[in-house]
Formats: sequence, C-alpha cells, structure tokens
Amino acid sequence: MAADKKLSIRELLDSCSQDMDLELVAGERGLQNVIRTAEITRPGLAFAGFYDVFAYDRIQIIGNTEMSYLRSLGQEERQNRLDRVFQFKIPCFIVTNANPIPKDFMEKAELYGVPLLRTTLMTTRLVSHLNAFLERFFAPEIGVHGELLDVYGMGLLILGASGVGKSEAALELVERGHRLVADDYVWLRRLSKYEIVGRSDQNIRYMMEIRGLGLLNVEMMFGVASVVEEKRVDLVVQLERWDESREYERLGLDERYHIFFDDVKIPEYIIPVQPGRNISLLLEMAALSQRLKNAGRHPADTLERQLIERVNAESAEGQDREP
Repeated sequence: MAADKKLSIRELLDSCSQDMDLELVAGERGLQNVIRTAEITRPGLAFAGFYDVFAYDRIQIIGNTEMSYLRSLGQEERQNRLDRVFQFKIPCFIVTNANPIPKDFMEKAELYGVPLLRTTLMTTRLVSHLNAFLERFFAPEIGVHGELLDVYGMGLLILGASGVGKSEAALELVERGHRLVADDYVWLRRLSKYEIVGRSDQNIRYMMEIRGLGLLNVEMMFGVASVVEEKRVDLVVQLERWDESREYERLGLDERYHIFFDDVKIPEYIIPVQPGRNISLLLEMAALSQRLKNAGRHPADTLERQLIERVNAESAEGQDREP
C-alpha cells in the first residue's frame, strides 16, 4: 500500500529530470534520502525563523520569493538561518526559475548531505508536474487476480475463479485486435474516488500463461499495437460457471458495482460460462454496452420508459371510452 512506499531522490531524478528539467547542483551524498509523502512545501517561514509547523519531511520548493528573501539577508545571518533549517531531516530542496543559488547555500547542502536541485521551470509549473507525479507514485495500490484489457477504449477487468477461462478469453480478445494490459495478476492504483488505473507486474509484463501452452509473449506475437502499459478501469466482468439455480440478469435494469478501496464503485457485469457461449464476444458487448451507458444511452431504461408510456396511454384511452 502507499503507506509503505518511499521514493529516493535518486529515483526522483531518474524519473523526472527530463520532464521537469531537474539538475543536481549540490548535496550528491544525500541522493539516497527518501520521500514518504506526496505533499510538498515551501520553506519561507522556516527561513524567517518560524519552525513550529515546519513540514521538513517533504520536498522543499524555493521560488523567487524565498530566494529573494535569502539574498536580502547578510551573509552571517543567512548562514545562521541555513544552519538551523539544515538541522532538520529534509529530503531535498528544489530551486525554480533557474534562480542563481548563493554559494553558502550550496556549501551547506554539501556539508549536511541534502540534495539541492534546480529547474528552469516556473514554480507553479514545477508544482503542478511534481504533484501529479507524486500523487500517482504514492496512490494506494492493491493486487487482484484477473485480466485487464483495453476493449474498444474501455478498461475491462476480467475476474473469476481459477480455471474459469479468463486467460483464454483475454487471448481471444487480443487476437481480435484489442490490447492487453495485464494477465493473471493486476496491480490497481487509486488515483481518486472515481478513477482506478491498472498495470501489470514488471516481471511478467505483456506475458500470458495459457494452460497447455505455457508462457506467451503477446507483444512479440501480435506486435506493439496489441499491448498497453496501463489503463483506467471502466468496468468489471465476473466470469462464473453457469448455475442453473441462479437467476441471471436478462434486461439490464439492475445495475451492479464492484467496490475497490472501500469507496470506488466500478460498473460490474456477471457473465455465466458454459460450453457453446462465445465469451470473448460477450465481453466485447459488455464493453460497448457500458460505453453507451457512459454516453447516456441505456437500452433497458429506454424500453422501460416506452412500456410505461404505452401503458399510461392505453389506460388514459380506456378511461375516455367509459360512459
């Protein structure tokens, strides 16, 4: 889960140096310092000497305001303020707008082993990029056994008991031109109350296990257009063996939802499996049906409304005929 995650400054640089134009200016010794939260802060009050609510365990962003204040201080006072701030266990500093950095600031970063980074981006632009990256990295994550595919642009998560035919159905969908995200085990990440994205385990990315055949490399067999690294989950389909005693949905009036992370509701379909049923075709229809519903077109609701209107019209007509 996200609470157990940590990100080193070295990993931050490896992931973001190009997109955020980050460069290491000083403090290389502290590249193993870790970030444990998606929150970031600006240390202006700490530089001014107020430490009561200093969120030192976050990335510290130094914009034009903070840098102008530091330059306004005399050298001795600035060094005293920097010494006091650097005594906290700070992961790193990032200076924005390609601001020139005072020499004593760089010396303190080297002395205390705190990475000092700089970017050409404006503060607001950096904060936007950094927030998006950190929120995604530290988002809560769980793993589920299933298949995740991109079917007609919809993220389709296939769940079901072992041996029900999930992998075989997924393979046929790939053969029909849809894209594989993950086979057998899917990592789901909660980005918001309304959005979950899924991905494969890094070690088995784009691989499928088919009983009797073994491991298949989908990317090599079907091409790069047959796979995608991650996908938002738009609907869940539960495959289950046909149960004669169970009443399955026939009209689609009763909508079901699968709950993830206790508060994220994803539309769910239950498709019974038995010999002779074309499961991959039914999965395609589930994706198309949900896509229509998302666009506000619900066939079952339309039929129900038409029937109600017809009954009301016939009832009114019957009343008009009464003497």
